[in-house]
Amino acid sequence: MSTRDKKSLSRRQFLIGAGLVSAAATLAACGAPAAAPAAPAAEKPAEPAAVVEEKPAEEKPAEEKPAEPEPVAAEPTPAVGEYGSGGTPTVIWHGLGGADGAVFATMLQTFAKDNNTSIRSETYNWDVFFQKMPTAVAAGTPPDWTIFHAAEVKQMATEGVVIPLDDVFYKANSIGTDDFSPAVMDVCTHEGKVMAVPFDNHGWSCYVNTNVIKNAGLDPEKLPTNGQEFIDWALKIVVDEAGKHPNEDGFNPDKTKVWALDFSWPRFTMPSTWFQFHGGKPGQYEGKTAKLNSEKSVAAVQYWHDLMYKYKVVRPALPGLPWSGDLMKTDAMALWWDGTWSLGFFKDNPELEKATKAVPLNSLAPDGFGAQKIDSHIMAIPTGAKDDQIERAIKLMVWLSNNGKTWATSGQIPARLSVQKDPDVQSIWSVKAAADAFNKQGFTEAAHPAFIELQTAWETAVGAALSNTEPLKEALDKGNDAIQSILDRA
Repeated sequence: MSTRDKKSLSRRQFLIGAGLVSAAATLAACGAPAAAPAAPAAEKPAEPAAVVEEKPAEEKPAEEKPAEPEPVAAEPTPAVGEYGSGGTPTVIWHGLGGADGAVFATMLQTFAKDNNTSIRSETYNWDVFFQKMPTAVAAGTPPDWTIFHAAEVKQMATEGVVIPLDDVFYKANSIGTDDFSPAVMDVCTHEGKVMAVPFDNHGWSCYVNTNVIKNAGLDPEKLPTNGQEFIDWALKIVVDEAGKHPNEDGFNPDKTKVWALDFSWPRFTMPSTWFQFHGGKPGQYEGKTAKLNSEKSVAAVQYWHDLMYKYKVVRPALPGLPWSGDLMKTDAMALWWDGTWSLGFFKDNPELEKATKAVPLNSLAPDGFGAQKIDSHIMAIPTGAKDDQIERAIKLMVWLSNNGKTWATSGQIPARLSVQKDPDVQSIWSVKAAADAFNKQGFTEAAHPAFIELQTAWETAVGAALSNTEPLKEALDKGNDAIQSILDRA
C-alpha cells in the first residue's frame, strides 16, 4: 500500500465505497431542475456576530433602581413550506436552503400531490437546528423526521435524540443496507444499530470562472498547484478599479474590482485547508488530542490571513460582506470554493454556467497535497416520535430515497448505489466533477460525541483570528484549550 493510499483511508469512511468510482467514469451535463418554490439560503452560513469586549460593572449607587430584566430572545422563525392537503401533515425539520432547498421543495410538492397528503417543511439555519432538535425531543414535541449530516449522527445518537431504524425502515420497507456502501453505513451506525438513512454525498468543490482567468491573460486549464503558486497567480488575477495589481504601487485595496478567491463558508473551507496542510489528517483535533495550535494548523490559518491582509487577494473575513456567489456572477472572482449544492445557482445564471467548470479543490499547502471536505445529508427519526409519526416519516423517506436522481439535479450525489448508476444522474456536469474530486481527494471529518461543540470552538477561534479581533496565535491557543477541555470530558 502506498503512502497516498494509507492517507486516503480516512476519507473512505463513507464515500469511496459509495459507488462514486463507478459513477464518476461516465458523468457529463443535464438540464435544469424543474421550477420550485423559493427556499431560504440556510445552507449558507449566517455572518458571525460582532465580538463585544465586556467592561467591568461599575458599583451601583444604593438609590439606583434595579435594572429591568433582559427580554427573552424570540423563538427563531423557520422558513415554512406547506405542500398538499388532506390528513395530518408530515412535519420535517432541516437546514436545506438555497438552490438545493428549492429542489427539495419540488420533491415534497410532488410527493404530496401524488399521495393526496400534506407536508410541513421547516427550514432552519443549521446552528439553530442543532439547538432546537434536542430541546424539542426533551419536551416531547419532536417533528416526524429530520435531515442533518453524517458527521453529527454519532453525537445525536449518543445524546438519545434519534431512534434506531433497523426494524422500522430497512426490514419493513425492503430498502436494505446493501444498496448503500458499507462505509456509508458505518457512519450512520451507532453501537451496532442503524441510526439514519443516507440521502446523498456532498461537499466542497472548486468552480472556475474561465472569463476572469482569460481576461487576466492566464490559462484556465493551468491552475496553481500549491500555496506559493496560488499567491503568484492570484497577484496577476486581482486588480483594483484602476487596473492596478496588489503588488504594484498605487493599488487601492478599498476599490478591488476582481478577487482571486473567497474564504466562503469556514465550516468547509477551513477543514479542507487543514486536510491539505496535514496531508489528509484533521487540523482541529485527532483522537483525544487538540491540534488547533499545532505548527501546521496555525500555518493553514496564517496562510488565509496573509491572503487577506498581506497579499490582499482575498476579501478580509468580516461581517456584512456580499455573498461569494454575487462575485462569481459579476466576474469579480476567479475561483469559488463552494458546495455541490451550488448547481441550482448556475442553472439560474446560464451565461455564468457556460463560462464555469468544476475541478478538484486547488491546494494551498506548500507541498501541493490535494484535499477537500466531504459529508453526507442523512434522514433520521427523532426520539419520542409516535407510531403515526414514524409511519408518515417512513413513507416519505422511502420515496425520497427512491427518487434520488431528482435530488441529484441539486448537485448532490445520491447515496443509493442503484440510483448513482442512473443515466440521468451520470449526465450532470457538476456531479461528475464532484464524484471525480471526492474519489481523488475527499476527506471526512471524524465523528465525535461532542462534534457540534468542538466545531463551535474552532470556528470561534478561527473567526477571531481572521477578523483580527484577536492576534492569530492567541486566538488559536485559546481555541486549542477549549477543544482540549471538550475532548477531556467527552
